[in-house]
Amino acid sequence: MKYWVIVGEGGGYEEVKSVKATENRKEEVAKNPKALDRRVIRQDDITFTIERDGKRKLYVNGFPEEAPDLFLLWGHYNEQQEGINDCLLSLGAKSVNPIEGKRIVCSKLKTADVLGRAGIPQPKTLLLDHGTDADMIEKELGIPVVVKPSDGAQGEGVKLLKTREELDAYIQALPERLNGVILAQEFIASSKGRDVRVYIIDHKYMASGMRIAGNADEFRSNLHQGGRVELYPIDEAAQKMCEKVSEICGLRICGVDLLITGDGYVVGEVNCTPGMTVLDMGSEQFRKTMQGVVLNTLNQ
Repeated sequence: MKYWVIVGEGGGYEEVKSVKATENRKEEVAKNPKALDRRVIRQDDITFTIERDGKRKLYVNGFPEEAPDLFLLWGHYNEQQEGINDCLLSLGAKSVNPIEGKRIVCSKLKTADVLGRAGIPQPKTLLLDHGTDADMIEKELGIPVVVKPSDGAQGEGVKLLKTREELDAYIQALPERLNGVILAQEFIASSKGRDVRVYIIDHKYMASGMRIAGNADEFRSNLHQGGRVELYPIDEAAQKMCEKVSEICGLRICGVDLLITGDGYVVGEVNCTPGMTVLDMGSEQFRKTMQGVVLNTLNQ
């Protein structure tokens, strides 16, 4: 059974390529036609044609290929992923992590809307542009206030504005025509420099880790911003909330980032390509879990 892991920008190709525990050994594939024959492919190595009759032809590294039975798009969402996804689906393949879910969580604004309508607790969020009134922002969200691009990843572009002067200067510096959407969000002071990344696989809690900023002045805990991570178990209620988040967003594999409040957690972000830092990806448990979500996809 052919299973492709298609790695795009931000997916960590070499890291994914090195994880051998999630694929069957060649002898297993030879003995059992239902065994997973896993192949890791760079997203940029795939192209396709759309014929005049609408049919697709698939190419990898310039050579014609038959579509896999199953595929997993791993990396930041973009239009290229959409095209590859549509091509593979049209050729009969099934997606392990549906593109509809990736489309939701690639937009922090859309994520806030979808989770908010489902009653999932999250920081208060406000749409920001060049003409937004600073008095209204201060009244609604307070100061300090967090600002971030809706389509950002790995902590890029996220800022903590600590004073009204910083807020005024930030708004004034925004172009009249923004290239994208900017959000303002209430600052959860009790979670400064730390959050909890929760790993969900097949809509079930797998593990969780505390992400901690690299220095006392940094409020972002992203590993790409110098943070570190250590195992950190969460209670059953928080686990169930994160499982619900994965179901709402339609992602079988995701990372849910929890901010720590005085009486529990709120959801900060959802990530469709979470770095598996706290998981033992070489373990038999991880191999069986990943095989399980892939095979469950085939059976749906």
